[in-house]
Amino acid sequence: MEPVDAGRKEWESGKWAVSPDTAQKLVGGSIYFHHGQDKPSYFGGKVISFLVLPEEHGDMAGRIVFRFVPSIEFKNVRTERKGWGNEKKIVW
Repeated sequence: MEPVDAGRKEWESGKWAVSPDTAQKLVGGSIYFHHGQDKPSYFGGKVISFLVLPEEHGDMAGRIVFRFVPSIEFKNVRTERKGWGNEKKIVW
């Protein structure tokens, strides 16, 4: 994760193995970051956009980078263990 636009408080988190179709459906939704499946979130925010990494990113080409605006209410949120896979969990 890294800040990309300090004035607009936008961050990017990335290199997720999800399809562009799934990424598009997540725009406007929430993103939470956890140090483990059984740990509360330590960071997160509202997803505002995404990009697909181009071929020059080698093994990471085709992966998704989400841009989001962080907020304190995304911290210390827990989720049940059911539904996790490949270090991520998508809740519709």
